[in-house]
Amino acid sequence: MVDVILFSAFDIYLIGIATILLLITVIQYFGLAKRKENPTEKSIVNAYAWMFIFLTIYLILLNLSFFYLEGKYIGHIYWGNFENPSLIYVWLAKGAYIFSIAAFIYYFYTYEKILNKRIHLATFAVILIIILIIFLPYELVMNQLFPIAFTILGVYLMHTFFALMKKSQKELRAATSFIILGSRFMVLFLAYMSPTLKRLGDTPILIFPALLIFGTFLCMSPTIFKPEFFTRNIKYWYLFSIILIGAQAINLIYLVSFIDMIELILISLVFLIFFFVECIFLIRFIKREESLGIEGEIGVRGIFTKPEEITEEEISISKEKKICLVCKGDVSGINYICTECGAFYCMKCSKAIIDLENACWACDTQIDESKPVKPYEKVEEDVKIEISEKPQKKPKTKK
Repeated sequence: MVDVILFSAFDIYLIGIATILLLITVIQYFGLAKRKENPTEKSIVNAYAWMFIFLTIYLILLNLSFFYLEGKYIGHIYWGNFENPSLIYVWLAKGAYIFSIAAFIYYFYTYEKILNKRIHLATFAVILIIILIIFLPYELVMNQLFPIAFTILGVYLMHTFFALMKKSQKELRAATSFIILGSRFMVLFLAYMSPTLKRLGDTPILIFPALLIFGTFLCMSPTIFKPEFFTRNIKYWYLFSIILIGAQAINLIYLVSFIDMIELILISLVFLIFFFVECIFLIRFIKREESLGIEGEIGVRGIFTKPEEITEEEISISKEKKICLVCKGDVSGINYICTECGAFYCMKCSKAIIDLENACWACDTQIDESKPVKPYEKVEEDVKIEISEKPQKKPKTKK
């Protein structure tokens, strides 16, 4: 087997910067989760943080494993080959694969828990793949199992991101859009720097480590500034779609032009079609949501008027059957649970109540601590009877 470029000295420098940024991102997301009041949003942000932790470990193990391949250092570039790899390299590479797949575990578990899934199929699938990576031969893992598994899990991961955006309020939706873009650039790096593609010998240096830094910065950006500012305009979502689909199209063109491997081209094409469809549905959803949101505000005070009395039975039903105390609908996806009495509210109802009185209907506990509580006052209409001062004329009678 011929020697291929494993990395350059500057690659290691850029990857080191990206690793530091990833660690900062982890700290920032854990801090963001701590500040979240909504338990569902807290779980999601924590899941993001753990995902970045596992990807950081993957990055470290993968690049460390290359030092245990036979090779030579010429002109600031390390050349090596994958023939007869050492046992240390095999287990470091397997460890990197395990952590890259493990990055999905907590996130998928959180996502399925939010959707009230009784059987966590995606979580179990990730665990099964990790077990197979441990026990299957390295060549089988590197050439067959890992590319297929990572592609399937990657598509499903991106689908969950889009699904969360449709159920999230503006702040979390905006953050997730940045994570989608950032993680896509990170995945491009992880794919091209993996042994599966490295052994082909066509992976350029510098470009993909630079993409890793850019992707990491995008993932970290929601913790630095408020990205929801950009999502107030539908133009942002068009730009988001163009960047996401465009990046995938460029990746497909590169594979067709320089890497003649039909499996990789098909995988890239699947992602391109997937992003195109998801972005179309997302933009249509947001445009419809905005139009309905404007009309919905008209009758919001009538719909969310607090009843004179909330019975114990209504509170018990809300907690046991997980239905919204206000609209009586099934609570699925992102929701709010009262910290005092445990009553359930869907996000639409909880947001409206915060704007109206900011207190739980069942126990009057403050919902949003950053806003004042407005005690509910029953509005009574005063009926005014106007009496004219001028006496009415008596009708004339005929004699």
